[in-house]
Amino acid sequence: MPYTLRDGPGFYLLRAAAQFKHAFAKELKPYEITPVQFAVLGLLWESNGLTQHEIAARLGKDRPNVTRILEKIEAKSLITRQQATNDRRATHVFLSKRGQAMKPELENTAMTFRDRAYEGLTDSERTQLNRLLTRLMENLQ
Repeated sequence: MPYTLRDGPGFYLLRAAAQFKHAFAKELKPYEITPVQFAVLGLLWESNGLTQHEIAARLGKDRPNVTRILEKIEAKSLITRQQATNDRRATHVFLSKRGQAMKPELENTAMTFRDRAYEGLTDSERTQLNRLLTRLMENLQ
């Protein structure tokens, strides 16, 4: 059987990820943040004070890319960065008051968007989708 693009998950994952990112970007536009900037804020809402290295690892991005993302978020006064006292190479990232204050509204936007993306799926299908995507990622580590 010859290979066809649509035989594997890559085609659908790329298309779904691109559509998801584009649609979420439209939802975030009024807040003047991007989906990846939202992801950084989300990490900090869960664990304020992460290092840039930890943020890069959790997002699966390289450190120079994360540095550029953080510069843009910092320019919007949503975060502050502080050099670690015990390791001059490490920089901790903290939410500003403004970044913390945006949490309820941005979380609501994200949850509404997630519900829209999951529309028509049962709770079981949602769980299964997440489990299958996790397994795919684990297989490729």
